[in-house]
Amino acid sequence: MRSTEGEGVSAAAGRTAFYLGGGYKYAMSGEGCAFLHAPAGFGPRPPITGWFAEFEDLTLPPGRMGYAKDAMRFIGATFDPSGLYRFNAVRRMLDENGLTTERISAQVRRLQERLVDALGATLLRAERLNRPGEARFLAFRSREAQRWKAALEARNCITDVRADVLRIGLGLYHDEEDVDAFAALAARGLVA
Repeated sequence: MRSTEGEGVSAAAGRTAFYLGGGYKYAMSGEGCAFLHAPAGFGPRPPITGWFAEFEDLTLPPGRMGYAKDAMRFIGATFDPSGLYRFNAVRRMLDENGLTTERISAQVRRLQERLVDALGATLLRAERLNRPGEARFLAFRSREAQRWKAALEARNCITDVRADVLRIGLGLYHDEEDVDAFAALAARGLVA
């Protein structure tokens, strides 16, 4: 697709479009790993911003506030780049090990399926809210969710609970032994 001016859509969109993007915790992105694009010259004076937005022009006399001429005028606080370094390091590690989103998701789905099979009747009284592969966690609704979380945590097994929903998260750092250990805890009556 070409614009009427004969340039690519992305070039034309860059002059007129606003867009935001960012990392996602399940993709191991660092905190604050995000970006904003605004067309050149837009928003010479944002109505709400943090002090860091005026960092571009600290030479102004007291009482005057200047804003950067680029997107820096939208910075809301002191910028912490550590999330970007983490994101780059994680992406490099994944690439070096041939770990794609598809491969990681397939491994998590296999572990989730193993966990559902291993739990068997243990969680019969709980309502399973999702199927393996739909998220990086399995969710079970039960009035016992808070008690289950506390009992598991007392044995150094970390889960998440939201009201009456126990969430059992699985990721790249888990393996079959972790699933079997969790199922063994559940079989001993911690989750029943």
